[in-house]
Amino acid sequence: MPVHGKMFSPLVFLIVFFIGAHFSSLGAREKAENVNTHQDTGFYYTIKKGDTLWDLSQKFYDSQWDWPGLWELNKNIKNPHWIYPGNTIRVYLKPELKQPRPEKTVRMAVETRFNYPAIHRTGFIKQEQVPPLGTILREKDGNLMMATDDIVYIKSTGRTPLIPGHRYQIYTTSQVNQKIGTNRYKGIKHLIKADLDIIQVNNQYTVGKIIKSYRDVVSGDMIMDFYPRQPVFKVNEHPDPIDAMLLCSEDDNVLVNDYRIAFINKGSGDNIQPGNIYTIKRSKETESVYNIKTGLNIAPVLIGRLIVLHTESASATVMLLSSTQDINPGDIVN
Repeated sequence: MPVHGKMFSPLVFLIVFFIGAHFSSLGAREKAENVNTHQDTGFYYTIKKGDTLWDLSQKFYDSQWDWPGLWELNKNIKNPHWIYPGNTIRVYLKPELKQPRPEKTVRMAVETRFNYPAIHRTGFIKQEQVPPLGTILREKDGNLMMATDDIVYIKSTGRTPLIPGHRYQIYTTSQVNQKIGTNRYKGIKHLIKADLDIIQVNNQYTVGKIIKSYRDVVSGDMIMDFYPRQPVFKVNEHPDPIDAMLLCSEDDNVLVNDYRIAFINKGSGDNIQPGNIYTIKRSKETESVYNIKTGLNIAPVLIGRLIVLHTESASATVMLLSSTQDINPGDIVN
């Protein structure tokens, strides 16, 4: 094929692109609205002066030709030639499930943040149980399962007075006892079930209203102060490696699928921070070849990625971002 035929298509594309940009500047420039990061879960970037989708595509993905993907992801951008400093756009992270090739040039640093508004209802693991301020006695009308807008009676523990108008949460706990090599990890998993508002306090019992339920509330569930946590954090795609393990999922699923919440056995005491992204691997210990034990240790297989949402001293709450196989408790995180 003649050389001219190979060069024609990219040349036409560039001409059309820059002509479109020129004529767009002659019309009305409709400023895109900011993405509401208080409602949407995902990765975000704040536009700076001089940014273009073309350049951001190069920064994020090492290719200027990925800019249509950024435009498609942000429906609020009416004209791809006009983006405005201070506005927020959603970005996507490409899967990195293959070992990256050595880079010849240094990539430009791009600050990305992850937004997770549901963080306040996400479970966590502590070494000791959060002391309850009270327990649910029953629902006003005697219903066994309690949910949003139900009125509930509460027995206070007397540890701290329950205050009308103050925000509380209903929770339950379960033991975590996971074998890790020759050791065992032990902790207390806290599962948030609902948000609660105190209506009335008297000498015998306290009356509350369930403002928002996330799981069914039952008699015996406990009350604690609202646990505030940061819903937006800076993304770190290349933190220092860790030697951790997936303990369990929030709802004790045998298979942990994409976007499920789970826990690992390392936390803030190991310099782990919200926003860190780690890989998930599966160990292949001893392989057999032609039915003869070789004793050859095979490198763990890369099967997924996760992001840290919250940390305690010896554990972290994480969300699975992607996977190529079913993820199980016991898989390696590093």
